[in-house]
Amino acid sequence: MLSRHQTFWNLYARLVQKPALALIGYQPLARKVADLNAVLTLKAPADLRLTDRTLTHADQTVKVTLCQTGLEPAGGTMLYLHGGAFMIGNLRMYRHLVARLGDAAGQRAYFLHYGLAPEHPYPIALDQATVAYQALCADPDAGPISIAGDSAGGNLVFALLHRICSRDLPRPAAVVALSPLTDMRMTGASLRTNAKSDHLVAPSWARRGKESYRAGHDPADPELSPVLGDFTGAPPCLIHADDTEILLDDARAIADALRAQGVSVEVNISHGRTHVWHLNVGRSPEADASVAEIGQFIQRVTSPKSP
Repeated sequence: MLSRHQTFWNLYARLVQKPALALIGYQPLARKVADLNAVLTLKAPADLRLTDRTLTHADQTVKVTLCQTGLEPAGGTMLYLHGGAFMIGNLRMYRHLVARLGDAAGQRAYFLHYGLAPEHPYPIALDQATVAYQALCADPDAGPISIAGDSAGGNLVFALLHRICSRDLPRPAAVVALSPLTDMRMTGASLRTNAKSDHLVAPSWARRGKESYRAGHDPADPELSPVLGDFTGAPPCLIHADDTEILLDDARAIADALRAQGVSVEVNISHGRTHVWHLNVGRSPEADASVAEIGQFIQRVTSPKSP
């Protein structure tokens, strides 16, 4: 049974956020509305610390922000790739979640400021994620690296993992995806069957984001549809999704693809929660428990193995 806090946020998503995302087609206005929503509804932890940094690899640079709460972590580094249908999303919307995830995992957590579509279509965001990842790999103080992301950021997480595996780059230690978009061909039945039950995401919003980012490229490219990707030697993965979401089948499909290639995968399908309910961390027990589970997973798979 859902808590009253999660029930409230489900109603808020359905009555306020979902109509706004579906109806506002002018991109600058959509971003301003999303920013206003973040200011009104997302409260940063009192001990939040933000540190801007630049990561460089092969003469390419990207901007990240280190999001921290509590004590200085010593268990490695997390690279977080945010959601927002490739078109919206910024530090103001995600700083609290990234900091909480890093705290739960005992890792330094970096938020990547990647370019948004349609101004920055594929492969810009993926290229920037690749630069950030390779820069962290070259940092002797990074420790075990985890990659995490939600929704469209979940697409980037698995597209990056495909690049890492297909190019035989150093593997991360853990991968986490929250309600990921993994099939740009939009073949999942849940896109239709869950169109009404999804509290937040309308199929029209998902399609708009997909087309804005894809920019005419083949949706069957595994860098766009990582469900078709190469995951040889990939690390353990954790996937969260809800059975009311339109992206439910995307989460299931990528889990099946990973398992078929011998990857260890844990999938947690909840019931009745909004898309990426983790953003309610600090405001609902369901989000708090899910963030704690992610932290436990990362700590478990990145800890030194016994002989």
